[in-house]
Amino acid sequence: MRFRAWSVVLSFVWLTISSWAVAAAGAQTLPAGTIVNVRTSQAVHADASQVGRTIRGVVEDSVVVGNRVLVPRGSGARLEVVAARRAGNMRGRNLVTLELRSLDVRGRTVPVATSYVEFRGRREGTNTAGRVIGGGAIGGAVGGLLGGGTGAAVGATAGAATGALVAGSGRERLRVPAETLLQFRLNAPAHVRR
Repeated sequence: MRFRAWSVVLSFVWLTISSWAVAAAGAQTLPAGTIVNVRTSQAVHADASQVGRTIRGVVEDSVVVGNRVLVPRGSGARLEVVAARRAGNMRGRNLVTLELRSLDVRGRTVPVATSYVEFRGRREGTNTAGRVIGGGAIGGAVGGLLGGGTGAAVGATAGAATGALVAGSGRERLRVPAETLLQFRLNAPAHVRR
C-alpha cells in the first residue's frame, strides 16, 4: 500500500515537471530592456485624442533574442493613448503620450509593458505674451502719433486686445502623422508562445 501511494505521488510530480518543461519549450521570453520599433498606421491629433484610444501600428524591425526571431517584422502592434492634453487658446501646450500595449505574433496577442513616447506641441503662453505686448506697443505708437497721450492709451489697449485675439486664434495643433517611427523599451519580460 505504501509503495502504491509513493508511486501516485511521484507520478504527479513527474507530470508537473514535464508539463513545465513542455510549457517552457513552447514559450520564449523577451527580456526587460528589449527595444521594439513600431511604425504607426494612423495619424494622432492632440485635439481628437482621448485617454484609452487605441492606435494601430506595425513592428518595423524583427525582434531577435538569442539568434531567434521572436517577433517578426510586420507583426501588428496596439498602442494606447495614456495621456492627452489640449492647449488653451492663450496658454498651455498640446501633449499626447503613447504606450505599446500588445503585439500580435503569429496570430497570438502578447501583452507587453513598455516605456512611453511623448509628443509635445509648442507653448502657447509665450506666443500669446509676445503678440499681446507687440500689439499693445504698435497700438500705443499709432495712437500716440494720432491723438497724443490719450490716443496712446486707447491705441495701446486696442492693440493689446487685437494681439490677444490674434494669439488665441492662431495656435498650432499637435499632429503625429501616420507612418511615424516610434521606439519602445520593455519594462518587464514578455512571453511569446510559438
